[in-house]
Amino acid sequence: MTLRAVLVVTLVVNGSGCLGSRQDQELDPPRRASVQHLPPPNGLGAQATSRPERDLRPSITPAAHTETLQPGDKFASAQPLPEPREVVPAPKLGSEPPAPPKALPPLLGAALSVGGPLSLEEVLNSVERNYPLLRAVELERALAGGRLVSTMGAFDLNLVAGADGQGTTYDNFRSTVGFSQAFPVGGVGAFAGYRNGYGDFPTYNLSQKTADAGEFRAGLTIPLLRDRSIDRPRANIQQARLDVALTEPVIERQRLDFQRAASRTYWNWVAAGQRLKVVENLVKLAVDRDEQLKARVEAGPAANIERIDNQQNIALRNGVLVQAQRGFQQATIDLSLFLRDDSGSPTLPGTDRLPSFPEVQPLDLKTFDASLQAAFEQRPEPQRLRLQREKAAVELRLASNQTLPNVNAVLAAAQDAGDGKSSLSGPNGLDRTTINASLALQLPVQRRDARGRVMQAQALLAQIDQQLRNAEDVVRAEVQDTFSAMERAYEFYQQAKKRVELARLVARAEREQLRLGRSDVLRVTLREQAAFDAEIVEIGAQQEFFRAMADLRAALGIGGK
Repeated sequence: MTLRAVLVVTLVVNGSGCLGSRQDQELDPPRRASVQHLPPPNGLGAQATSRPERDLRPSITPAAHTETLQPGDKFASAQPLPEPREVVPAPKLGSEPPAPPKALPPLLGAALSVGGPLSLEEVLNSVERNYPLLRAVELERALAGGRLVSTMGAFDLNLVAGADGQGTTYDNFRSTVGFSQAFPVGGVGAFAGYRNGYGDFPTYNLSQKTADAGEFRAGLTIPLLRDRSIDRPRANIQQARLDVALTEPVIERQRLDFQRAASRTYWNWVAAGQRLKVVENLVKLAVDRDEQLKARVEAGPAANIERIDNQQNIALRNGVLVQAQRGFQQATIDLSLFLRDDSGSPTLPGTDRLPSFPEVQPLDLKTFDASLQAAFEQRPEPQRLRLQREKAAVELRLASNQTLPNVNAVLAAAQDAGDGKSSLSGPNGLDRTTINASLALQLPVQRRDARGRVMQAQALLAQIDQQLRNAEDVVRAEVQDTFSAMERAYEFYQQAKKRVELARLVARAEREQLRLGRSDVLRVTLREQAAFDAEIVEIGAQQEFFRAMADLRAALGIGGK
């Protein structure tokens, strides 16, 4: 064998551990030394011995040998053993399910609503009778009526009386009493009265002297051009009567808004109650399953971790139940603002008055044209603008009339009574009967005031026409939108309803698989959660459909009727 072959064999043998494991080498140093000091074959001489020795690590002395050599050192350095502690057994998980949440406390501060299942009609009737804001808006009728009575004061009967006397050079006494009345026809006014004048009068005031029994007089004022067909007092009365009529669209607009808000709040309350029932049923499923798992765990085929997993689901669903209870209470409080007793105080409907959703019916789109025409006629916004247009037309007629010249005729008659004498009077001492007729003309040359009023009235009419056009467009858009919302809400409900049916079927099948030992709590929980989500979506779809119906009624101008 050549030198190279010997070296290769030696390295392979040493590297592969054929001479013994490390542990054996460490436990048997003499053997290791003998192997390392073998004479080099074939006279390798110093070249072989000069190679660094492999694995020349200090040998490890076994613990038994150290104990034999130094028995006192170990026990001298050892620490005293700690005192034994009582072992507390770990709590057994899954022994009892989580406690249910506390009972829902009653709402304070308002009386409970009593009766059977609460209907939307009952809520709307309560709004009509006892809602404070609607009562406040209806007082607009009284306000407008008061303004009408005030404008009619221009045609009140006016009574005038006075007395005068002097005791100087001319000792005399005068008194007068009379009344005047303006008529709302043709601008005609009437006056009548009685006067007397006794004593000495200067010659330039002899007309103040009357016969012993005084003088009776009466007359008429008749406008011939301006103020004949219309004047400011009559225009004010016409506009005040239109204001009385204008209160009805204002009240109706508010009534529609309140009824719409009450309807939407009612359906929110119904949906909150239905969600509460769904959550209660979800909790009941998990609680019932805990009893089943308890029996299976005690029997042995099921692991306790399955029951623990189910109990954490109970805790989770209890939290969802608390949130659903809060949502129902909040919806109840909101509904109490519209549901009031005969005294007008809010009442709180409980779960005992909770109804089910009515059946969702599809909307007939063929009725759109008829509904739109009805909305144009019934909606208060176009009605209000039409009445405002009539008011502006009254103002335009008055302004046009004021551009005419003011020509007034006056007819008056007087009759003395009793005896009397005056050197300047007729053959019987005083003029017994007088009849006077007069004509007066007044005309501003530029007539800028009247022409400016005409321009304002014409601009106001044009403005109202554009507003009326826009109001009709808004009505059309709202009817279109509510028809679309109801039609899509119905389709969405159909899909949600089908999803609930399928999700419930899968959940029941998974529960049956669990009962047979072919499923686990995780899969059942996922199936039940999917069914729960589907039921919540279905409730939301019903809620949205009936809220869209409330919007449609408001858009058509029929409210909750």
